[in-house]
Amino acid sequence: MKSITITKNEADQRLDRFLLKYLNNTTRTNVYKLIRKKVFKVNGVRVKEDYFLRESDELSIYLHDDTLNSLMKEIETIKPDESGLDIVYEDSDILIVNKPKGMLTHPDKDEYKNTLATIVQYYLADYCTRTFRPAPVHRLDKNTSGLVIFAKNYESLKRFNAYMRERQIQKYYLTVVEGHLTGYGEVKGHLVKDEVKNKVQILEGSQDDSKLCHTKYRSLKQFKGYTLVEVELLTGRSHQIRASMAYLGHPIVGDLKYGGKRAADFNSQLLHAYKLVLEGTVYTSESEEIETFIRNLK
Repeated sequence: MKSITITKNEADQRLDRFLLKYLNNTTRTNVYKLIRKKVFKVNGVRVKEDYFLRESDELSIYLHDDTLNSLMKEIETIKPDESGLDIVYEDSDILIVNKPKGMLTHPDKDEYKNTLATIVQYYLADYCTRTFRPAPVHRLDKNTSGLVIFAKNYESLKRFNAYMRERQIQKYYLTVVEGHLTGYGEVKGHLVKDEVKNKVQILEGSQDDSKLCHTKYRSLKQFKGYTLVEVELLTGRSHQIRASMAYLGHPIVGDLKYGGKRAADFNSQLLHAYKLVLEGTVYTSESEEIETFIRNLK
């Protein structure tokens, strides 16, 4: 028999979801079979799979040690090739880092080792447990640089995910678009995605598979055939800013997929998540790439 004391990082989640992560060397079917066989007790009482664990609960697992060990595999913290981080802010709950262009936020089927999440988890190895790893509250596209928030514990992840849903985190981007875009305005529409081409389109009317998107923009400065623009995201859809600028007839410089022209020395779009407003505090980062592009125009 093994006894586990539930901490803040495990609290407020269903028993079955906790067990699916804790018993990580078996199948979902077997976990539910064990629950039905009543080999788990919380505070000495048998509970169902939908019981929500609370901090300081004592979870007892009535299995032989050899059997239990066979259901659990060692949790590995993967060491990335590059472990350096551009840290903008850190406290006991969150970490805000500046993601470089060309790096995935999350692992995917093609890349796991050298993603931002993997590098952060290696840096915060002491915060990793069997059932929780520091996780990003939001994401950026691979070729978009800028600020990303990571939650360092489960409690802060829930809190900041709620902030995102309730739009209590303001996200601002800098971009350089083609042509002279003046003043300020917004793009509201319904975004549909072509999965084959990995490209989205903004429509005025809704479709069955469309998602509402809302983008605000403000012209900051005009140059020779270009405009520096600040963009605020009110929804967080994939490729939303790129599609919004193309919808306005001012595609982002270097964004070939959405009609932009290739810029010398730049192999993708000039787009940077430069500012976050979070709980009344402003966090910012600069884009050396955008500054270099503008400097070369003068």
